[in-house]
Amino acid sequence: MNPTSDGTNNESGLIPPPNVGPMPGASLGESGAEERGDTEDVPTLVMVLNGLVEVTLDGNRMFSYAAGDVLDADYKALFAQHAQERAQFARELQSAVLAFGGSPQNHGTLEGALLQAWMDVKSAVAVREDYAVLREVERAEQNARKRYARALTLDLGGEIKRLVERQYSAISRSHDRIRALRQKHALRS
Repeated sequence: MNPTSDGTNNESGLIPPPNVGPMPGASLGESGAEERGDTEDVPTLVMVLNGLVEVTLDGNRMFSYAAGDVLDADYKALFAQHAQERAQFARELQSAVLAFGGSPQNHGTLEGALLQAWMDVKSAVAVREDYAVLREVERAEQNARKRYARALTLDLGGEIKRLVERQYSAISRSHDRIRALRQKHALRS
């Protein structure tokens, strides 16, 4: 059982979505499907949003792990902040999936699990190296950015498109900042 922030148990394992109704502008019919004609079909939209949920959950797990693995206090704080941000992104996307009548994902991707396993092995057999962590975090953020960019090529509709664009912008800024930190760290070494 997963305790939620209000102390109740969350049997589904989902990151609990914020207490909101349907996405603004979404008109849900009896079937729970959006009735507007300006977006991809609802099953495709739910699939795309769930793909982004997986990416954000990967990011949450990766940043949480990285925060525990780096030695630099500034990196720890940055990674912890990004972990919280990715958890919020996942909740927002899960709420959107629910608003469209879908079942939100509650786990990351296989690639994310493999990245975490690699980081586990690396930290078990080697001295922790902040540069190596920065490099892997940068790579993962680049992959997340690509997934978001692909999603933005679809006709997502107004409110969902703004949500995905906002998250994409934050991930892009994060990627660029981490790349700059990795390059600066390489120069110091």
